[in-house]
This record gives sequence, structure tokens and C-alpha cells, in this order.
Amino acid sequence: MSRNFFYMVMEAEGDLVQPFDDGGGADMPSEDIAPPATNDPSGEPPPLSDDGGGLDSMSFDDSGGGDDFGSIDDGGSGDGGGEDNDEADKKDTSLSDKANNILNQQLYQTIVNRNSEIEEILNNIKQLVPLLPMEVVNSNDTSIGHLKTALQKGQNYVLNDFVDAGYGENLLFYEKLNSIYTLLLNKIDSNLKKIKNKNQ
Repeated sequence: MSRNFFYMVMEAEGDLVQPFDDGGGADMPSEDIAPPATNDPSGEPPPLSDDGGGLDSMSFDDSGGGDDFGSIDDGGSGDGGGEDNDEADKKDTSLSDKANNILNQQLYQTIVNRNSEIEEILNNIKQLVPLLPMEVVNSNDTSIGHLKTALQKGQNYVLNDFVDAGYGENLLFYEKLNSIYTLLLNKIDSNLKKIKNKNQ
């Protein structure tokens, strides 16, 4: 009898468990069963756990992060770039100096030639003075005096100031000097033409 009672208890317990095994969870309270994360109709991600495990994948490793940033800093620290820039600047400066020297050398020769030309003109005028009418000599006297002064300044500049000045400064001086030369020579030439016109 007791044996039969044991089987009856087991069968009774089996009957109680059977509905649960057959998927009869609909009879269970809904709040006891957590819905699957993939089937959540709201579309919201599951809440993060308290231990913050969801952020582990985004955390930076202290050693790795330090190495990465260190490599970036080393590559872009500008040490190599600074040396390259310095070398480029030196090359640019060297080329600029060479160009400046070449232009200055050409300009130096131009000023020297122009001064020599003016000096020769003054010597020729000096030789012509005895042959010129007194009024022409008097008319040219002031212009010739200014021309001599300009020539002296031009010669002194070439000897004392040209080498220490840059091309731009030297060019500006030459343009002013040449303008004075041209203006005075035109005045002198205009007075000499008066003699030719009278003789005609």
C-alpha cells in the first residue's frame, strides 16, 4: 500500500510539473519572466548592469593608450618637421642671398659705368668751355656744378655704402641718381643747342 502511495505521490507531483514543462508559462505571472532583449517591442537597449560591464569594451587601456598617444606625439612632435623647415629656410635664405648678390653685382657695374659716363661728359664739357660763348658757359655753370656734386655722391656711395646695403636700397639710390643725371644733362644739352640754332 505504501508502495502504491509513493507512486501516486510521484504521479501527482509529475502532474503538477507537467503543465510547466509543456510551456504553460501563460499561467505564470508576467512579471516573473524577463522578456528577451531581441524581442523587446519598445526597441530600447537593455539597461546597463550595475557593475558597468557595458563600458568595458570602450575603456582605454592605460598602457596601450599611453603608447598610442606617445607614438602620435613622437611622430608629430615637429622635431623632424622643424629640422626640415629649418633646412628649407636655410635653402631659401641661401637662394635669396645668391640672387641678391647677383643682382647687386650687376647693379654695381651699372652704377660704376654710369658714373664713368658722367665723368667723361664733364671732361668733354670742360674742354669745350673755351670754345663756347660766355652766355652758354654761364647758363651751364649751375647745371655742371650740380652734375659734379651728384657724381661725387654716386662715387662715394659705390665706395662706402653699396656693399653694406641690400639690392632694393641700392636700386632705389641708383634710380634717384640716374634721374638727377638725366635731368642735368638735358639742361646742359638744351643750352648747347642754342649755339647751334644761332649759327643756323
